[in-house]
Amino acid sequence: MVPLLARHALGYVDLASEELDGIAARMRRRVLAATTCILTTFLAVTMLSGLAIAIAWDTPYRYIVIAGLALFFLAIAIATGDVARRERRQTARVFERLRDEWTRDREALREIIAERNDPTEGG
Repeated sequence: MVPLLARHALGYVDLASEELDGIAARMRRRVLAATTCILTTFLAVTMLSGLAIAIAWDTPYRYIVIAGLALFFLAIAIATGDVARRERRQTARVFERLRDEWTRDREALREIIAERNDPTEGG
């Protein structure tokens, strides 16, 4: 029984390491792409905001432009925060294959234990 459990434990370790290897490469690419996108978007938005304020500076609308930009960025922050929160819920399933394998093994063990404890078997 002990060798069987040891083999199963090693199988779980192998499966978990495979999943971690795949996750690490994907996460590296996602972080690099997200960082690049965030930095370039920040630069573009900063420059466009400065342009809008510069254009409206000598007009009576400069405060409206500044307030409008602030409200616009607040709305974007709220919307992207909500998207990030939803994304976190969906991608929180790390080690899904390991969890599935573990569930199947637990069901198999329950069936084995139930067969051994079943007095109607006559064994």
